[in-house]
Amino acid sequence: MNSSIYLHIPYCKQACTYCDFHFSTNLNTKEKVIEKMEQELLQRSICYPWNSSEVKSIYFGGGTPSLLGVKQIQEFIYLIYQHFRMVDHSVEITLEANPDDITPEKLEAWHQAGINRLSVGIQSFNNEELKVSNRAHTAEESFQVLKWINESPFENYSVDLIYGMPGSTVQSWYETLTAVAKFNPPHLSCYNLTVEENTVLDHQITKGTIELPGEEEILSQYFYLRKWAQEHGYEHYELSNFSKSGYRSTHNQHYWSYEPYLGLGPGAHSFDGKKRFWNVSNNNLYLQGAKVTEETLSISEQINERIMVRLRTAQGFRFDKDLPEGHINTEVRDELLVSTEAGFKKGVIYPMPDGFRILPENWMTSDDIIAGLMIEHHDED
Repeated sequence: MNSSIYLHIPYCKQACTYCDFHFSTNLNTKEKVIEKMEQELLQRSICYPWNSSEVKSIYFGGGTPSLLGVKQIQEFIYLIYQHFRMVDHSVEITLEANPDDITPEKLEAWHQAGINRLSVGIQSFNNEELKVSNRAHTAEESFQVLKWINESPFENYSVDLIYGMPGSTVQSWYETLTAVAKFNPPHLSCYNLTVEENTVLDHQITKGTIELPGEEEILSQYFYLRKWAQEHGYEHYELSNFSKSGYRSTHNQHYWSYEPYLGLGPGAHSFDGKKRFWNVSNNNLYLQGAKVTEETLSISEQINERIMVRLRTAQGFRFDKDLPEGHINTEVRDELLVSTEAGFKKGVIYPMPDGFRILPENWMTSDDIIAGLMIEHHDED
C-alpha cells in the first residue's frame, strides 16, 4: 500500500481575493503551530495505515509554505524519514512557493534541505490581473524567478496559472502562456477561477465592483489552453494538469487514485481508504487540541466520489482498479451498470478496456454527465 503526506502551512503574507483555503496573515502563532504539527506527525505515524504503507510523496502546501525557514523544512523531512517505516527512495517532495519568496539562495537551500519539486504560484503574467487578485508579486518578478529556477538544481517544477480572471480574454491568456513557453516548465497546473462563497472576490462580484468573463469566453480560454499545450509537448492528463513526459505530479495522482493520504496542520484532511478525517480550520483551536472530525463513506459514496474524480483524468474509470475494495451488493452494482450503459448510448462517455472515460475536450463541461452516472445511496452497503 502506498500513501502520501500533506503538510498544511496556514500562513500568508496577504490574502488573495479568490482564496477560501484556511490561512492567517497573522504570523504570531507560526512557531507554535509548527511545533504542534510535529507532534501530530509523531502521533499519526504509529496509526494504520500510515505505519505500514510506503510514502511516495510529501507535499508542503498552504497557505504559503515558502514562509517556512529552511531548518523547519529540514526538520519535517527528517521526522518523516525517522518515524514512517517506509519512505520511497525516490519520494517526491514538493514545496509550494510564491515568486516574491524565491531567491537564488533559497532555491539552493531548499534543494539541499531535500525539496526536489517546486510548485510556483505565478497565476498570471498580466499585472492588472495580479493586482485585482491581490497577489504580492508582479509579472516582472515572475520572469526573474523562472530564470533563477531554470539556472538552479531544480529539474522538476510546476507553474500554477489561472484562467477566467477578471478582465481576462483569450488574448491576455495567450500572452500569459506565451510568457510561460519561454521557460518550458516540465509541469503546468492551470485552474479555472472559481468564485467561492464568502471570499473577497465573492463580495466584489455581489457588489458589482468586479465582473468575470462569461461562460463562452472561459471555455474559449480552456480550448486555447488545450491547443497550446498540445503544440508545446504537454500531455493533458487531468482537467487542470499538463505535463511533459515523465513529469506528472506523483502527489496529485495519489489523490485521484484513492490511496491513503495523511494531512497535518490546521484544516488539513486525511483519508485512510474508507474514512475521511479533518482538523479544525482555526489555528488557536488546533493548538488547543480540538477534536479531529471523522466521516465514514458508504460504498455508494465511495463509488460516486471515484467516478467524479476519475472521469476528469486521462485514465478514466476502470472497474478493476477504481471500485472500492470489499463487498459491493448486487443493487449497487446493477445501478452502476445501468447508468454507464445509458451514458454509452447517449455518447457522453466512451468505453475503454474494463471501464469508461470522458474525452478531455469535455472535462470542463462534464458536471451534468457525471451527475447522470451517480448512484443512489443504499443503506445496506
